[in-house]
Amino acid sequence: MTGASVDTGRSSSPWPLDRLGRATAARRGAVVSVFAVEDTTAQLTWEALPPGPVRLAAGEVEVVVDHGGGPGATVLSGLPADSDVDVVVEAEGAPAHQLSLRTLAPPPGRELFRLATVNDIHLGDPHFGLLPTVAHPGDAGPPPPQRCLAAAVAEAAAWGARLLVAKGDITDHGSPEEWATAAELLSAPGLPVEAIPGNHDVCRGATDGRATLAAAGIALHTGRPQVRDLPGVRLVLADTTVAGRNRGTIAASTTEVALLARRAEGPALVAMHHHPQRHRLMTHPPRGIAGREAMPFLDAVAAANPATLVITGHSHRHRCHRWGPITVAEVGSPQDYPGTWAGYVVHEGGIRQVVRRVAQPEAIAWTESTKGCFCGVWGRWGPGNLAQRCFSLRWPPPSPNWRQ
Repeated sequence: MTGASVDTGRSSSPWPLDRLGRATAARRGAVVSVFAVEDTTAQLTWEALPPGPVRLAAGEVEVVVDHGGGPGATVLSGLPADSDVDVVVEAEGAPAHQLSLRTLAPPPGRELFRLATVNDIHLGDPHFGLLPTVAHPGDAGPPPPQRCLAAAVAEAAAWGARLLVAKGDITDHGSPEEWATAAELLSAPGLPVEAIPGNHDVCRGATDGRATLAAAGIALHTGRPQVRDLPGVRLVLADTTVAGRNRGTIAASTTEVALLARRAEGPALVAMHHHPQRHRLMTHPPRGIAGREAMPFLDAVAAANPATLVITGHSHRHRCHRWGPITVAEVGSPQDYPGTWAGYVVHEGGIRQVVRRVAQPEAIAWTESTKGCFCGVWGRWGPGNLAQRCFSLRWPPPSPNWRQ
């Protein structure tokens, strides 16, 4: 895996730097940081800046944001691939400073396809978290899950996605009204959409949303795993839900998912809602797929097709790890900090993942407000680090018994 790192140690800012390389002005909310990198782009975000223009420059690449104050984000495009890049940041009311990033090395070969994912949307839930619980005032426009999903899918389409995958917990209670909202918002960009349910979609009292989504051209895949062959990769969609329960299961589908991955013409991308736990005992909430099921599942997929990336949701956090030759990546929600969607770029010789914050001003203002939940832990727990959000994979060569 080719990761990415941020080094702000070469800052030219008059602010002293702490041990983590962040300017001490972060305590005043006036620091810009790197949230996402690709081969030729980087997304930079800030917790709070005074109103006025924000200028970001990297060599000949320059972006000026007419910023209204508070949190924000922008994208620098046209950067050199697999390179160290220095970025100068200038904002009214704050001293200029410099940060550094490294762009990803693209996977080998031509780019073949782009798709994007969203998960843990929780349409119908007007609040987030505990200690404190952050609630949305009812008279301030659409609830945050709606606003954040609408912005996420629009930004993914603008990024170049040709397919959208919704990886569960699309709704909060599975009500007819929530499914109708999901159908409207997911179909709004005009992209084809594939969806799988999450535990909230099949909770007690939930209605079946398949017909509502189907009327908008969206397939909600329940039960047996399904496939969609895309340029350069086979997408395998696995339903991991247990009706009325929060935990997930994959035992009954392990053999079929592995067979579908084995029969792919090339690499496989396995999408499911619940994350497979890496150990037999749960090490952190929420409960995903228990290790006694998850470990044999990952072993089976790795043996079936070593050129596989497994992508999940449910945990509302951003992490990735290797399991033998395959990689497993968890991606967070668009509606709580840091508020994200994920993009996947398929190449002839690999795949890369980028996780971007939803940048629409009202959406990022909401997700920033959830940062202090769970006694302030959420702001550190949810994002993970840059290399876990954005990475470039080379597909390994086929094993001798692949597809035999």
